[in-house]
Amino acid sequence: MCAHRAGWTRVGGEVRCDRCGTRRFADYGALRPPGTPVPVTPSPETRRAADRTAARRVAARQAARLLPRWPGCAHLPVWR
Repeated sequence: MCAHRAGWTRVGGEVRCDRCGTRRFADYGALRPPGTPVPVTPSPETRRAADRTAARRVAARQAARLLPRWPGCAHLPVWR
């Protein structure tokens, strides 16, 4: 097991251990797009629809917990 004390050699965007050859990537600039991120704000209609869907799911889950559960008993679906 190498403790990486022999030193590191930098080549391009990576650094390698001189003893065991372990590679560490040092430059992550290629993973980030240039500029600052653009905030995404949903429209009021989309927000309202999402709120209604969430409320329906919470209500269905609560109702399903209150209904009896035995074989053959029809109950509301529970989303997880």
